[in-house]
Amino acid sequence: MVAHDHYQRLKHLYAAESGESVTGPVEISYGHAELVGIVGGDVQTPMLNQMPFQRLLTDASSLAAGSVEKEGLLTMDRFSLSVQRPDYQGSVRATAEIVFAEPPRYHVRAALVGEEGEPIAESLSLFEPSGEELPPDPAPEASEDEAPAPPPVPFMPVHVTPHGVLCLN
Repeated sequence: MVAHDHYQRLKHLYAAESGESVTGPVEISYGHAELVGIVGGDVQTPMLNQMPFQRLLTDASSLAAGSVEKEGLLTMDRFSLSVQRPDYQGSVRATAEIVFAEPPRYHVRAALVGEEGEPIAESLSLFEPSGEELPPDPAPEASEDEAPAPPPVPFMPVHVTPHGVLCLN
């Protein structure tokens, strides 16, 4: 449950600061994050159109790296962006995962894919501790409203009967 509370805290902190480009759910698990958003803009200015790509990829990368550090904030030390389709507009999914961990440093790879699964952009980033503490959850009551996951079952008794298998769970 501690990890679940940490992920909810990250979601609430991100929701309090996120912009208009994130329109769908935010999913966070250990070393992984996923965002759904929309990329749009003026096609005549490709440099300005890259900013939503960078913002979504840095957000997903930060959430993935932050999922493994429960106490302190991480800062992005390096970020490289590769855009395959700078003129893309529409719905996108940003996924990020830690590909190499040497605590307290984390290397994160993120990818942005379009509606049909075509690659739009990708990034590599390096995160290090900032020395600052993680802010408190801005919406702790929202975590209480969500149904907590049941604890894992340590074992499941199974009995074979003449009529089939009986699971006493």
